[in-house]
Order: sequence, then structure tokens, then C-alpha cells
Amino acid sequence: MAAALLASRAVAATTREISCAPAARGELAAGAPAARERALELLRAMTLPEKVAQMVMTSAPAPGRRVELGGVILHGKALGSAERTRRLVAELQRRARVPLLVAVDVEGGGVNRLRFVRTLAALPPPRRLGGEGEWAAEAWGTRAGLDMLALGINCSLGPVLDVSPDGLMSRTGRSLGGEPDHVARLGRAYARGLRSAGVLPIGKHFPGYGTARRNSDLALVIARRTRQDIAREAAAFVAAGDALEGVMLANVGYTSYGSVPAIFSPQLVASAHLSGWLAVTDDLAVPALREAVGGDAAEVVRRAFLAGNDLLLTTAPPGWRGMPDVRKVVVELVRRRPALEQRVDESVLRILRAKERAGLLEDAAAPGVARTEGEGKAPPTARRSTARDHAPLGESS
Repeated sequence: MAAALLASRAVAATTREISCAPAARGELAAGAPAARERALELLRAMTLPEKVAQMVMTSAPAPGRRVELGGVILHGKALGSAERTRRLVAELQRRARVPLLVAVDVEGGGVNRLRFVRTLAALPPPRRLGGEGEWAAEAWGTRAGLDMLALGINCSLGPVLDVSPDGLMSRTGRSLGGEPDHVARLGRAYARGLRSAGVLPIGKHFPGYGTARRNSDLALVIARRTRQDIAREAAAFVAAGDALEGVMLANVGYTSYGSVPAIFSPQLVASAHLSGWLAVTDDLAVPALREAVGGDAAEVVRRAFLAGNDLLLTTAPPGWRGMPDVRKVVVELVRRRPALEQRVDESVLRILRAKERAGLLEDAAAPGVARTEGEGKAPPTARRSTARDHAPLGESS
């Protein structure tokens, strides 16, 4: 009963947020709450290219060069064993002046990049987890978070909070269920577990995949849903509330929001900010997004930035021929339109605050100042912890 009431209130709140959200949230405006001193200190010391770099998350860059990014997403050949992953993450953190958000997809079932860790190989798909109750969901979140943190991973691209009684997310088992209150309770519990272990949870795919039947990674998907329908599905995210650090916006488009992918909708991005979350794009490298803007990959980046997203995520590594350098595209745009630098500052401050909550800024060098020898030898979050300094249970090697 309480969960149903929470979900109904969330529907009403979400309807107001999505209908009335401003195009951007003025976190640096006069009267906004004072930012943490360390985050502001770092922000004020950054050049424009350094700030824009904090807004970009890519695949792990090639060895040798300094890592000028806000985060890295691990997948494919970057993974393979616990020891290999630990070494890679530690090496990436050593090469970054501002410690990185290190993210991975661990939903359970078929979407589990860490199945080489035996305890996580047993993580059930979300649909099955949805039938196991809140206690089990939180316990799995804690287990997953502890194992991630032991590898140096501090950010989870999950839980999945899509409310999907039917369609792709239901058919593949990636949704916790078809009712907003049920999805909210289980998703919030899993996110609480991740947070208790020291990992930042990013809920996806906001405002909800719903009953869409096609995969938005493979084709442009436009869902015919009213704003009330979308608010009902987004209520699962809103009810999860501050258990989430951020949300990944969908690459799905909605007829009631201009028939453009959600990552291109200023209203939908702003509604995420109104809930206090980081707004993270889904993969900018998928062909469907280029289809939505007439084939120009740089325009995909520009549209996602102008919509207000904080973290521009791409699985393409820096320098990949099929994707322009996201940092360069954004810097060129801001230099042509200097007023946009305030919008950059707002996003970077959100990102630095998230890093601060994860304990990552204690060892951050000021931009332009190299770390001294020995700094960054292990991911900062892992160094701070004592109870969490363990190898994943049953890890492969």
C-alpha cells in the first residue's frame, strides 16, 4: 500500500517535472546552495578543454598518454579477468589528474560484463530478481558493489528501471517488472546496496523504454506514448530518488516529446536534473542516433550537449575513425558560442560533486599540475576503505 502511494505521488511529481522543467538547472546561479569547496576549487582552476573533458566518458584510451576524460566505460577486451581489470583501472587512474568515474554494465543475466567474477556470474537477470523481493535485491546490490569496488570500478550503469509489462525489455528479462511501484521498490533496494558498498548507481533508461519492441541500438525507435504514459513509467525512477546518483537517458524517441531520442530532449534532461541526478547519455556511437540527425556523428554530440546532458558517453575509444573526438566537438561549439560555458560549468560541477561523494577528489591534482610519483597507485575509493579491501569472492584469475 505504501509503495503504491509512493508511486502515485511520483507519477504526479513526474508529470509536473516533465511538463514544467526549465531547459537547464542553474546550479551556479545566485542563491543556489554553496558547492563543496574542493569541487569548486577544481572547477575554477580548469581551462575550457579541461572542463569539457570531465563531461566525456569513453572506452579505455590507448596506453601511454595522460587520460583527459571524466570517466571510462569498461567493456570487451578491457575486461577478461579480475587481475587484468584491476591493473587496467589502476593504470588509468595513475594517468588521470582528476580521478575517473570507472563504469561497467552489470544488470545480471545476459548483460553482465563481470561474469568472470564467479559470485557475479550468478547475478540473476532483472526480471527474475524482481520476483525475489527487496531484501534479495539489496543484498545483490551490495555484493555487486563490493566486487566492483575491489576491481576499482566506482560507477554502475544500472539498475534498469524500465517499466515494461511487454516488449523488448520484458522479453529479454532486462526489466524488473511491469508496475512502477514494484520496479521502484526493487530498483531502489538494489541501488541502496550499490551505494552501501561505495559504488554510484546510474538508473536506466530514463524516462522508460516501456513496451517498445525494437532495440534502439540497432534502429531509430519512436514510441507513441502520451506524456501521462511517460510520467507513469518515469515514476519508477522518481520513487527511487536519491538512491540513484544519476540516470542514463534513453535513445528512444517519444511522439509527445518531439519524436527525437530522449537524450536530445531538453525537457526530459531537465526533468532528470530536477530530481538531483546526473544526466548521462546512452551510447552516442550507435548508428540509430546518426540516423536521427541525418548521418552526422558530430551533430549527435552537439545535440546531446545542447540538450543539457552532463556525461556524454560513447563506447568508441578516443581517436576511433567512426566517431569524432567528443571533446573537440564540444569545445569548438562553446568557443563559437561563449555563453554556453556556464552550461559546461553546471555539468562539470555536478560531475565533480558526484566524484566527491565517491571519495575520488581527495587525491585530485589541480589541473595543469602532474601527480607526484606514487599518487594514484590504486583507485581512490578502494584506498579509503578497509572492510572493502578484498578480492571479489570466487574471482577468476
